[in-house]
Amino acid sequence: MKNLIFIIISIFFFTKCSSINSSIFQLTINGSEFNTNDTLKLRIQSNIDVNISETKFSLNGSIIDSTQLLSNITLGKHTVRAYFKYKGKDVILEKELTLYAESPPELYSYRIINTFPHDKSSFTQGLEFSDNILYESTGLKGQSKIRSINFINGEILKEKPLNENYFGEGLTIYNNQIYQLTWQENIGFIYDKDSFKIKGSFSYGKSKEGWGLCNDGEKFYKSDGSHNIWILDINSLNEVGKIQIMTNKQSINKINELEWVNGKIYANSYQFQKDIVLIINPISGMVEGVVDFSGLKIMLNKLKV
Repeated sequence: MKNLIFIIISIFFFTKCSSINSSIFQLTINGSEFNTNDTLKLRIQSNIDVNISETKFSLNGSIIDSTQLLSNITLGKHTVRAYFKYKGKDVILEKELTLYAESPPELYSYRIINTFPHDKSSFTQGLEFSDNILYESTGLKGQSKIRSINFINGEILKEKPLNENYFGEGLTIYNNQIYQLTWQENIGFIYDKDSFKIKGSFSYGKSKEGWGLCNDGEKFYKSDGSHNIWILDINSLNEVGKIQIMTNKQSINKINELEWVNGKIYANSYQFQKDIVLIINPISGMVEGVVDFSGLKIMLNKLKV
């Protein structure tokens, strides 16, 4: 409904400002769904014989040609606009398209190579290893905390609870500091890695909530429960961009915990209610692989870990 209201308002705004009945023009594209091997073709059509001038096209605000290769465009939903003049007035037309991956993800299985004890009462929301220590963020209001753990024997080395008003979420470590998200409170906290003393905080931008967090040493990646992963400046923590998580057929929503592994983002998702992990290209948003962890819980229960 919000999108419909926005489109109606936009049409009214552009028509009023230009004093042109834009219904006589149409922006035509050669489809609404594409993959990265396709070429986008744009054209302006009119139901009457008219002369227009100063025509240009844009994709997400960047000027493009009327014929555009899509191989270097990030995946997901995009807005295409046409700009031109008619009778000295500016006219703007727009349409949306969706860009999918060119191929399906690779499917992977797993094998258990080792097991370690862990506190089952912890509602784990984020974790990361650093200097052979496991750092963990747990959730639930009144129970949220950060911990450092000897993962070999499960010993809790240090622990700091969150205020009972906060629900702890994703966690990552950069430059000897721990960064922790909260769920719906629109705030993240920064701790000294050694003392757990709070050194600062940061708020969210366009992202809806705080779910998962990781970093590649140059930028942070943050999930918010949608199909977006937001890119944060490593110093200011401002949101500077995003990728949309897509396969060759659909977007993947409810992206949750994030881990940075060998140049890829590993993430779980609540969309399918299955024990899977996605392997995501951090530049395009393409799901390059899916690890199926079916049966893992049953095996661990049998092992009594």
